Amino acid sequence: MNEAQIIELGRALRLLGEHGETLGRDTPTEKITEIRNDLKRALLIVEQAAGPKPYTDCKEHPFGAIDEDAPDRCLLCQTRRRRGELARQANDRGMPGAPERRY
Repeated sequence: MNEAQIIELGRALRLLGEHGETLGRDTPTEKITEIRNDLKRALLIVEQAAGPKPYTDCKEHPFGAIDEDAPDRCLLCQTRRRRGELARQANDRGMPGAPERRY
């Protein structure tokens, strides 16, 4: 988050705090609409500061290729898991050329 974003977000949050102080049963609809718009503005600032949303749930490859069948949606990690599983199966069957299992 850069300095300008911090300042802008601080202003937006202070304004929302002021709205909270003035809320009551008789708050007019126009005021509620104004609060909604100010909330949207504050959320937009936070989203911009947070940067792009990751594509996957993978901590190692958040912006990597997607595999919808993977538990973390990460194609790179899922490929690694598949290769490991194939090697383990080959080793269990005693196939020649399979990587030797070491414990």
